[in-house]
This record gives sequence, structure tokens and C-alpha cells, in this order.
Amino acid sequence: MKKIISHIDFSFEKMNYIALFILLISIIWAKAFNIVEIKENTIYENIAIVPLLTGIAFCIKSKKHKVFFNFTALILFLIIAREFSYGRVPFCAIEGTNLHDFYPWSHYKYGFLANIFVGLYIALSFLYAILNKIWLDIVEIIKKVPIPFWNFAFIFLCVLIQEISEHTLENTVIEEIAEFVIYTLTFIIVFIYYKKLNN
Repeated sequence: MKKIISHIDFSFEKMNYIALFILLISIIWAKAFNIVEIKENTIYENIAIVPLLTGIAFCIKSKKHKVFFNFTALILFLIIAREFSYGRVPFCAIEGTNLHDFYPWSHYKYGFLANIFVGLYIALSFLYAILNKIWLDIVEIIKKVPIPFWNFAFIFLCVLIQEISEHTLENTVIEEIAEFVIYTLTFIIVFIYYKKLNN
């Protein structure tokens, strides 16, 4: 048990204040402008992917543990693609909705291919990780860098809030704010590992 705890970092990273700032400013913005709904492809949603794009940039920049960082970049790109509904937001918008609503893939003759391509992307990403024995990289990384406990704990909490907001409360404001914080914390985790593994 002590050996496991020794690989966990319970300190509060200074960069976590960025996530707290995002949370606070988002709540103030929603209250100040009486925001009751955040639709698809709004400015707020688009800004929320900036931390993910920044995380990808650091993954590509990393000179060490390339398998781990390349796989992480592939996952982050998938999350960004999901935010744009895998292309439906910019290319399948319903006329007159300002890109807020879009047609389902079933609306198009070959729309079913989109799900196949997404499935292939996920399969190839995991195949890359498996063929390059990513687990060896992960074991080495855990030995070098303690797991940032609070970052993962906050992500878990925000995911829980997001799920409740989406499926129970049906509150898109809380859902999107929680999502923005998750993406910011994800970037912070990537940066922590990048910085500590490339020194």
C-alpha cells in the first residue's frame, strides 16, 4: 500500500488554478448574461477545445516517450472530432440554424460510413499503442512521475457533474462548463507529464 501511495502526488499543482479560473469566469459569465442554454458550435464550445489543441501541440513537441505522447495526441484529436460531431457541425448544418443543429448521418446516403471511419480510427490508434508496447512506456512513466491525484480527482468529479447535467438535469450550461474544465485539466495533466519527462 505504501508503495502505491508513493507513486501518487497529493500536492496541488499551481496550474490547477487555471481550471479554477475557467470555472469561476464561466459561472460569472453565465450569471451576468443570464445564459440558460449553450447550443452546439457556439463560441464558448469552440474556445473549450483550445486546451485540447494545446495539449496535442505539447504531445507532438515531446522528444521522450513518443509512444505515450503520440497515443495521447490521437485520443485528444478524437475528443476534438467528437466536439464537432465528426464533421456534422460544419458540413451538415440544418439551414437557418447558424450551425447549432445538424442532420444525423442517417440523413445522407453514405452517412453510415462516418461511424465506420471513426471505428477504424479508434482501432488503428489502439493498434499503434499495442504494437509499440505502450504499457512499457506507461510503467516507466509511473516510476518517473507520480500520478497527479487532484487533477484526476477533479476530472472524475466534473465528468460526474457533466453526466448528471446532461441526462438528469438536462442543463447544457452546467454540462458545457464542466466539459470546459475537464478539457483544461486534461491539458494540465499533459503539460505536467511533458515538463517532468522532458527535463
